[in-house]
Amino acid sequence: MSPRRLVIANRGEIARRILRTGRAMGYTVAVISTPEDAGARVRREADAVLPVPSFLDAAAIVAASAAWGAHLLHPGYGFLAEDAGFSAAVAAAGVGFVGPDAASLRALGAKEAARGLARACGVPVLPALLSHELAALAPERWEEVLAERGIHPPYLVKASAGGGGRGMRVVAAAPELPAAVARAAREAEAGFGDGTVFVERWVPAPRHVEIQVFGDGRGGGVFLGERECSLQRRHQKVLEEAPSPVADPALREALGRAALALVRAASYRGAGTVEFLLEPDRTWYFLEVNPRIQVEHPVTELVHGLDLVRAQLELAEGRWPAELGDPDRFRVPVPNGVALEARVLAEDPRRDWAPTPGPLRVYREPRGAGVRVDTGVEQGDRVNDRFDAMIAKLVVWAPDRAGAVARLQEALEDFRILGTPTNLPLLQAISRSPDYLSGRYSTGWIAEHLERLNGPLLPAPWMALFTGPDFRAALANALAGCGQPANDLTERFINQPGLRPGSRLERPAFRLQSAGDGAAWRLTGPVLAALRAALPGPSPAQCGPGLRRALDGEAPVLHACRLDAGRLAVAVFGETLVLDDPMARLPDPMGTAAAPELLAAPMAGKVLEVHARAGAPVAPGELLFVMESMKMQFEIRAPGPGRVAEVLVTPGQVLAGPGPLARMEPAGATPSGSARPSGPRGNPDPAPPGQR
Repeated sequence: MSPRRLVIANRGEIARRILRTGRAMGYTVAVISTPEDAGARVRREADAVLPVPSFLDAAAIVAASAAWGAHLLHPGYGFLAEDAGFSAAVAAAGVGFVGPDAASLRALGAKEAARGLARACGVPVLPALLSHELAALAPERWEEVLAERGIHPPYLVKASAGGGGRGMRVVAAAPELPAAVARAAREAEAGFGDGTVFVERWVPAPRHVEIQVFGDGRGGGVFLGERECSLQRRHQKVLEEAPSPVADPALREALGRAALALVRAASYRGAGTVEFLLEPDRTWYFLEVNPRIQVEHPVTELVHGLDLVRAQLELAEGRWPAELGDPDRFRVPVPNGVALEARVLAEDPRRDWAPTPGPLRVYREPRGAGVRVDTGVEQGDRVNDRFDAMIAKLVVWAPDRAGAVARLQEALEDFRILGTPTNLPLLQAISRSPDYLSGRYSTGWIAEHLERLNGPLLPAPWMALFTGPDFRAALANALAGCGQPANDLTERFINQPGLRPGSRLERPAFRLQSAGDGAAWRLTGPVLAALRAALPGPSPAQCGPGLRRALDGEAPVLHACRLDAGRLAVAVFGETLVLDDPMARLPDPMGTAAAPELLAAPMAGKVLEVHARAGAPVAPGELLFVMESMKMQFEIRAPGPGRVAEVLVTPGQVLAGPGPLARMEPAGATPSGSARPSGPRGNPDPAPPGQR
């Protein structure tokens, strides 16, 4: 008998995650891929690569899978994983779909349909004005009907299809609703092929708690505990954990019973997640169903000792996974320990969440007991601006929450990525926060505390050392292989009897010694004693595991590399610094740098809309361009009053990096303009995190 054949119709870390389990089960595995993803790590690891024009080209994916002789197709997570038409087409081609059938997806995949089913099952839902009601009423009457249902400003406009915040926005007042509904519908149509939107009561700062379910397709099923997913930015989860720090057995049972009611009603088959909003008084509401494996599934796997992808494949083969228990018997699972997951993303929270596609010049994953990293990249790869921002998922487990948080802090600091900015500093600041340590947070917590979370992770004396000219010169020499000089005078006399480095006339000495892996350097020398003396009590946010060890006498290890354009990158104590390279040549004044009057794109990406017109006057903040990068849409606005002298791009044009969009007058205008992320995937007025 020939080996069973599995196709993975996805990319990145989830494709490698499925590949790992598929291989362990004896499958020959092929991955769907596109020319834009030609450098993907999973392509080098799979048994076969099936080229298609796009990861959303359902017809091409089905045809390629059938031609290869696939027995099963796993869609991972994403748009096609929830597409009833795609599920039906895969089955019609004689390939088993690893996921729900088309009927279940039609019942649960769209938010409006799932709301209706939840109501029919007696599961609480938030009051709303649905899409057919919006269409039947004159817009002038929307405010009146919303008020009758207890829905008052601000309102939440929400797309029925898809997720991730696209087609969603908070609307402050009723007169703004018609324009907001129209804009959200256009975004949803462009993103999901379905422009259906509705208006829902806005919950300002709830907790987001979700239930992992697994259905047998006959009305039976099990629930596998809950996950806490309240730490979000712009509707997308940042850190997750299982179990929830606020879930007691009674709440766990109530949410589990509600989730399984939907599983029964839809005869749901496979893995899925039923999401709920929890208000401070513990009132809860059904939010939506994600009828697929979730990004955060590893935390459930670690606390319940399961492989959910294996269970998916077993069910697709026609047998109920024995490790899940009896699908016809309700039970409340007891979690074993605590698991935490942090999403490591190519984005810069200190620049308004700007996406940061680029090279991974240094990539070092943390290791050790209780640490798991799911990723689709390795050192030398490039984060692609055509896809989402996920670099890796860092997952840790420990017997209790305090131990899990400590392990997360250590692993985050040990995760070294240089070459493009990431959200690692933010993740560390969150993990050190007293609110996170105590489990007191909501979906609005990151937005409320963002300024503090984006502060430096290094105390001022250490920051002064690492950004100072002596350290930059030493690092530049070390990276060039020219030795590791300390300061000139101190180096010359450091071994002379009676000389005390660090006096008024001498600066403290230090050395950078290779730590053996090509990018790691150990900092030694008398300067460390001076720094310890200058830092009697750093704040908790500035005192991660590495700094604590340095204060106790351990020589710190940093990672560094050269960047383009005369810059150095350093990762130390969890902070990532970009420094001027003193060995680099001065910039060429006749080179390609943008002239002061140029309005520049802040990142690589695709130009979606051009609103600028040559010769037209502009007001400060006026929308000039819309760009897409890493599945996010960004609005580029006029930095100040002036006139558009020349438009330099056209709709559909792809920029390989930051580049000029328009020439502006007067010449004194700010060259880079103002780029404001309009929310994940095109939301200029984003909804509160979590209410998706």
